[in-house]
Amino acid sequence: MKGVDLENKLQEVRSRLRAKDADELFETFKRAFAQNDAAEEQILQSIFGSSGEAQELDIKKLNPNHIYGLDEIKKICIDYRLRFLDAKYFKGDIPYEAITKVKALQKDQNHTIGGFKIIAPAPMFRLAEKDKDPLLFINLGNGLYYLVHKWGGEISAWRKAIMYPFRSFESLFTCIVVLAFSISMAVPSDVMMGPKDTTSMHIRVIFFFYLFLAFSGLTALYGFSRMKNFSVALWKSKYFD
Repeated sequence: MKGVDLENKLQEVRSRLRAKDADELFETFKRAFAQNDAAEEQILQSIFGSSGEAQELDIKKLNPNHIYGLDEIKKICIDYRLRFLDAKYFKGDIPYEAITKVKALQKDQNHTIGGFKIIAPAPMFRLAEKDKDPLLFINLGNGLYYLVHKWGGEISAWRKAIMYPFRSFESLFTCIVVLAFSISMAVPSDVMMGPKDTTSMHIRVIFFFYLFLAFSGLTALYGFSRMKNFSVALWKSKYFD
């Protein structure tokens, strides 16, 4: 009988064991990925099934810089004409970074979290009757909300100025007055004054009221038909206005 080379046998055993270990390691990875996928699916279900109810979280484990009051959120929504609604109305995609942050938060809090709300422009929500930069919040109760994640690019710096007339009736009235006054004062005096006039102020006053009435009529005719309602009334509305 031919002899056995122990070194060769030892190498064969090592190869078999390493192959077995590699298979076991691969199976471990597969189980870990499966568990990870299940956890992420659960988080997505929590977000899109959320009714924005208050959550009992350990405030000490949260980043205080990410906690905002309802008054702060309301002002941002009114200034930029955004909506602040339950996440279940959101029709966009939730990025992976937001899911991982929720997962880390659940690990710190040691329980499943719900109560998600989102700030975003109206077109990003499924509204009844019928620049995108959503912010995902968790309702902490007592008028406090925790910012989990923001995605998308920066909102246009012009949006606040453009949406100013739509904040409230007072802001719209102010814009009409300022516009009419600016135009009436910008017209040169030699255009305003007749050959016997010594001052153009009385004509400017008449011209101001004429422009004010004209702009008010145009706003009522075209503006309200498109705008539907003011931001102060829309920021928490789940209806299409």
